[in-house]
Amino acid sequence: MTEMIEQEYREKAALSVLHQLLQAIIREQVFPYEWMKEHGEIHINAYDGKILVVVERTYRLGQLDISRVIHSGGHGTTSVITTPEQLLDVLYSPADRREIQRFCDEMANSASNYALALKAAEERRSGVVKDARRLGAETMLSYVEKRKQEDASFSPLVYFEQWVIQGHTIHPGSRTRMGLHPEDIYAYAPEWEGKPAVIPAAVHKSVVKQTPMGGETAKSLLFKEYPGLEDAFEAACSIQGVRGEDYQLLPVHPWQWEHTIKPCYKEVLDSGLVFPVMEYTLPMAALISFRTLAPDNSLTRHHIKTAVNVQMTSAVRTVSAASTKNGPALSRLFERLLSQDEELAECLSAMKEPVGLHYEPREHLSDKERYEKQKNLAAIFRENPEKGLSGDEMAVPAAALVADSPISGRLIAREMMEMMTESSAEAFIQAYAEAVLPPILTLVTKYGIGMEAHLQNCVVVFSKGRPKRIILRDFGGIRIMNERLERFFDQLPIDPATNLLTDQVDDLMYIFSHALLHNHFGEIITALSRSVGGREDKMWEAVTGVIRESYQKMKEQTSIQPEAAADEAALFTGPSKMKALVQMRLTGQYTDYRYVDAPNPLTEEVGSHDFYRY
Repeated sequence: MTEMIEQEYREKAALSVLHQLLQAIIREQVFPYEWMKEHGEIHINAYDGKILVVVERTYRLGQLDISRVIHSGGHGTTSVITTPEQLLDVLYSPADRREIQRFCDEMANSASNYALALKAAEERRSGVVKDARRLGAETMLSYVEKRKQEDASFSPLVYFEQWVIQGHTIHPGSRTRMGLHPEDIYAYAPEWEGKPAVIPAAVHKSVVKQTPMGGETAKSLLFKEYPGLEDAFEAACSIQGVRGEDYQLLPVHPWQWEHTIKPCYKEVLDSGLVFPVMEYTLPMAALISFRTLAPDNSLTRHHIKTAVNVQMTSAVRTVSAASTKNGPALSRLFERLLSQDEELAECLSAMKEPVGLHYEPREHLSDKERYEKQKNLAAIFRENPEKGLSGDEMAVPAAALVADSPISGRLIAREMMEMMTESSAEAFIQAYAEAVLPPILTLVTKYGIGMEAHLQNCVVVFSKGRPKRIILRDFGGIRIMNERLERFFDQLPIDPATNLLTDQVDDLMYIFSHALLHNHFGEIITALSRSVGGREDKMWEAVTGVIRESYQKMKEQTSIQPEAAADEAALFTGPSKMKALVQMRLTGQYTDYRYVDAPNPLTEEVGSHDFYRY
């Protein structure tokens, strides 16, 4: 029976990844296709015959509900395709398939890991339902509220994050974790309630570069937040025969320590320049991104972004030296900006990164070797978003809204919607847009700051079930136009030599389009439409109205009126832009953003869009 159930997980996971991959291929125009609208089919010419995608329903941004995928071979044979490997086998010639073998392996790995995630959800669900009955809770929100009442150290944020089972909703490699074995996933992955025991590594000051936001260092923060660590550190230094003041502390993920640090940093480990404080570990909980960790049973201690030398989605999740420097610098920028813009500060905050640090090798190395050494032994401290919340506030990762509640089985966004006085999808999206969009648009148009505020990077603060304000996290992918920013600062807080800066408005608008329209509102609206039959046109009308109102207010400010008018016109003109995630992966250009034209949900009447035109 267990084997039969696990086979069901594997089949369901493979089908899900297949459908994600097909949607990406179609929406990103990886292969030419023909939309046979009268038959509800999409035809894709393959190396071996033709692929027929039978479509049940299309959505405003080109998302598809797929019922079947059929391969018609060159000799009149037909077969049903149920896995991403089968699809890639017939799309590509043998020679071309060898060229993309890595991508094929990633799709298989994503399906395998998603099957494990489905298993995790099922194994956890019965216990949650039983506990919810004990507490008299019928929804995810009421359950975490009651858990919080029972235990003041319980983290609703962590709990919501660890129930995001599918991961990235657009990328077919949403569960790709190349290099991890199942036992690693059971121990460390968020969907398995992973609680990594993080190793504080002592690193000699001569081989570490640290960038603080203010006066705190990594060591001083850790000593304040983890009682007993300072004594354990001094004891470890005594055993090593070294002085504690000559060493900094750098948190290392336990997987990284065993699989990367031990084999690849042997020389500095042997020399005593790096050593673990083995008698003390930091109890943490894995968040959606796997390598970013929250303190276990604490709402005040810092989150820590660790390096894990594993490919997840398209990138290896290490921590670059540049990001350890940029995080504190950008945190100072946001601190100054929000201190002088009280209206913006009421509805937006950013998770400040008070310190970042990375290993800096002393030995002579090539640029590539130095880069690898730096990014594999590095960490960033991040402000805890639950610190300072009022009694009725709850921090919820936006990605959780498109996940299913383990208690009711309904979409979590639907549970939230049903708590509102006007219990409709349109009313929920209206309230959600009012909380999320105005501050993001203000950053773009007034200050020239483009943040990747997609589902994974946006934490929404709810109060009594209603979205109230947002907290942004992760400065990766940020773009800044100094031409706009410099009007508000006598001395620019960002070094012009960094790669964060752009002189192109399009860079800001494209980030907004992909992150907010496609990989945020587009996914929530589509999920609600599937769940409750909410009308997409009405939900997008609500989004459009909030954007128009935001720009109307900005156009009343003389100093930014031209930028507000131009940005508004850009958003409401022509197609929208969507990041071509699969194209980028297939070409190996996943660090250089590539965008494709997509339907613009802000301008087109529902029913008039045909994604094949883009």
